[in-house]
Amino acid sequence: MSCQDCKSERVISVYGKTSDLCAVSIGEHDHDGYVPSDMNIGGGDDLAFDFCADCGQIQGHFPLPTTELEGAKSSDEDEEDY
Repeated sequence: MSCQDCKSERVISVYGKTSDLCAVSIGEHDHDGYVPSDMNIGGGDDLAFDFCADCGQIQGHFPLPTTELEGAKSSDEDEEDY
């Protein structure tokens, strides 16, 4: 496999089994649990992605659409005003 950006052959594949113990944050949104499946980093219990050791580019299709985590309501939005 060669890097989709710089064409280097130094692409590192990362795989990990998280057993639903994954922490992800984007902006002010935080998530603990299964690996989100809409971020090009795996999904479920599997953390999996490829990146280039030369330019640092994570391989995959970008830009990503708004992720489910970003679209989620914050805990402040769920509280009612009394």
